[in-house]
Amino acid sequence: MIRVAVLGSTGSIGRSTLEVIERHPDRFQVVALAAHRALDTLSDQVRRHGPQVAVLAQGNGLGSMEGLPATRWLEGRDALLEITESPDVDVVVNALVGSAGLEPTLRTLGAGKRLALANKESLVAGGELVLEAAREGGGEL
Repeated sequence: MIRVAVLGSTGSIGRSTLEVIERHPDRFQVVALAAHRALDTLSDQVRRHGPQVAVLAQGNGLGSMEGLPATRWLEGRDALLEITESPDVDVVVNALVGSAGLEPTLRTLGAGKRLALANKESLVAGGELVLEAAREGGGEL
């Protein structure tokens, strides 16, 4: 079973990724979801996929998480970065928008993880850094 974290899960690429995962429940398990600030959509995804961790990178607080599965809810950029290095994650799908995706890309590769990159800005802004992180950390792009 491949354990997947989806950064940017509420965007179009993140939603498409979750659809693919749903079609292959014997191969993939969603262990972490992260969104910028779309709490309602993220909450729906948590109900559907039951990840161990859900992160709201920016927002006005998490509010009531009543009725949701036993998911650890976190807030902030540090929590998002924590997902990339978690031993419970095999593959990180980086579907974040813009330059916000660069640091998670570097952290994922530096942690020796497989990265499914859907964030072109990581390569445009930090191409050599990304390749270096993969070489040094043993990650796979």
